[in-house]
Amino acid sequence: MRIPATLCAARLPQNESKVPFQEILPLRLKNAVSGKADSQTEVACMQEMSVLFACLKNNDFVEQYCSKEISNFNGCYKSFLDRKFQQKKAEHQGVIVPGKNLNYKQLNKYLRSYPNPK
Repeated sequence: MRIPATLCAARLPQNESKVPFQEILPLRLKNAVSGKADSQTEVACMQEMSVLFACLKNNDFVEQYCSKEISNFNGCYKSFLDRKFQQKKAEHQGVIVPGKNLNYKQLNKYLRSYPNPK
């Protein structure tokens, strides 16, 4: 079997000094971000839900045999809703904690305090 010549030839890397840098867009951040990608859906209690469905399947969907799993799932979902409510409350008050996950409104508020020089 013959090996094509294109497979044998190794390409050498380009010389960095011969490639000029062309700035297409300015190398700085904008002073604001859009909120398009902020609408992420958080999945809650997947482990508890899968355990509940497995129990229901094993017991022919009779709920009285899976009361422990149902209560675990309801408790998990209640804590998820409480946590979500606290996050919305903090967002509404405008509390900014650097290092935490910020939504786009909080991030824009934070960026307004440190604008880029012109």
